Amino acid sequence: MNLFHIRAAIGLLQGIALYALYRASDHGGWLSLHPLLFSPLLLAAASLPLLCQTGLGALRPSRLAAWLAGLALAVAVVGAHDRWRVGLEHAARSDLMPGALAILGVAMLLFIAWPLILAGESERRWRASYPAYFDTAWKLGLQLMFSGLFVGVFWLILNLGAELFALVGIDGLRRLIGEAEFAIPASTLALSAGLHLSDVRPGIIQGLRSLLLTLLSWLLPLLVLLVGAFLALLPFTGLDSLWKTGHATALLLGASGLLIFLLNTAYQDGSEQPGRVIRLSLRAACLLLAPLQALAAYALALRVGQYGWSPDRVFAACLVILGACYAAGYGWAALRQQAGLAGVACANIGAAWLSLAVLAAVLTPLADPARISVSSQLSRLEAGRVAAERFDFDFLRYRGLRYGHAALLRLRDGPGVDGAVRLKAGDALNEDKTQPKPPAQAVRPRGPAPLPAGFLAQDWKQAAKRTGELPSCLLDGRNECDAYVGDYSGGGKPEVLLAEKLAARLSLFQRNAQGLWTLAATYDLPAACPAPLEALAAGQARAVPPRLPDLDAGGLRLRPRYPYAPQECPVAKK
Repeated sequence: MNLFHIRAAIGLLQGIALYALYRASDHGGWLSLHPLLFSPLLLAAASLPLLCQTGLGALRPSRLAAWLAGLALAVAVVGAHDRWRVGLEHAARSDLMPGALAILGVAMLLFIAWPLILAGESERRWRASYPAYFDTAWKLGLQLMFSGLFVGVFWLILNLGAELFALVGIDGLRRLIGEAEFAIPASTLALSAGLHLSDVRPGIIQGLRSLLLTLLSWLLPLLVLLVGAFLALLPFTGLDSLWKTGHATALLLGASGLLIFLLNTAYQDGSEQPGRVIRLSLRAACLLLAPLQALAAYALALRVGQYGWSPDRVFAACLVILGACYAAGYGWAALRQQAGLAGVACANIGAAWLSLAVLAAVLTPLADPARISVSSQLSRLEAGRVAAERFDFDFLRYRGLRYGHAALLRLRDGPGVDGAVRLKAGDALNEDKTQPKPPAQAVRPRGPAPLPAGFLAQDWKQAAKRTGELPSCLLDGRNECDAYVGDYSGGGKPEVLLAEKLAARLSLFQRNAQGLWTLAATYDLPAACPAPLEALAAGQARAVPPRLPDLDAGGLRLRPRYPYAPQECPVAKK
């Protein structure tokens, strides 16, 4: 039996296994009640057969089986922890599918670990040469990319054929490809065919890799020029404009990641000497990475100091740690003044092993982002750095997972807890967002002024038929809103501003001549910017005249629409 038949058999068995999991978890199947079992099985069935197919011919069968068994254990631990962290009391009612963190984490873990294993086995030592790592990683990445493209075109052809048959009244093919019994095994078989075809033609993969790396390497000088100019301007512009964006950390980490990627497309396996422009750009890029990472770390430290840890900030901290590893290694390589920048290879290998360690910590309770975030926010509340009225109890209830649920129980039932905190923790525990809630429960008044009489009692579903889309807190309670009462248009009458929890938008409501509350305007808020809501809660929002007046033309009142311009978040005052 040749490799093609073996890979086809593995692909078919993978499709059957995935379909069996689909059936066992659907329509009340037995796996629907065992999320701690379903998630590991699904992750393993989706990933390990691909590793097996790429390892055929490269590893001895016994070594391949041993490595796959070890990786299967790691995947099972990650999958089980992903469902455990949701909370066993909610797991049976929650989505059985693994969370985004588990899916992305397993993909990164295996993509980093498998080339390290294959390269080491090919040279019969635990640490292979850097060219072996480079060739194996790029081959695997391009194989997966082109195999995915192959599957996409395969389904495009099937759908085209189904539509052509439907034109002459034959609808059987359309029904067939829409059935999971066919679609899942057919996709895995097509993926296996793509992996095999890209494996038996290594020259094609190497040629495509050389072309891709050559093209991308010539983008490195441009990026180095832009990053260098940005860093050179900072002493003159200061950092305030950078912090006002509200996403400086993400922007700086993105620039660092792109710099690392393009640097490696130019460096390749270190055996070739690029042209003078690329060589100078390589050395400059190695030195520019350190200040970028320092700025990213400083921006992250500011946000953590102001608002504590959140899952996003934990992920950013992981990237800062990895970026610091790259920056130290690349900077050392550039400052040694040796030809070829040999230290880049050492930094890449070290960063790969560090990445595995960081992933292992994040994907287990050791450094679970939810656990760290809950602990940080609780310490801020207990230390009095944030008042109970402004503390986000919903974060503990719905994003803190089992750690947040345990924290809410402690705040509600523990000794020595402030009365306001105890009451709000109890309210959060009693909430069930899976059921529709009336506006009286979904709208939470903020600020000193109470909501006007009749606002919550109005028939908002009937109003939506007249005015169009309204905040969901007024309709079905799927989302919650904070309500701020004041005279925001300067008309001398009370108005209501609703801030939706999951939307960066404010909705202004005014009372018309018939006494009904109607939507008068909406305002977009900058992302991740608490300043406007803090000003509303303090009663500091005020009306300002429009930049341009309305026009009266032919009896119609024409209102200006301004070109889109992203608003900058003001720097928080300490």
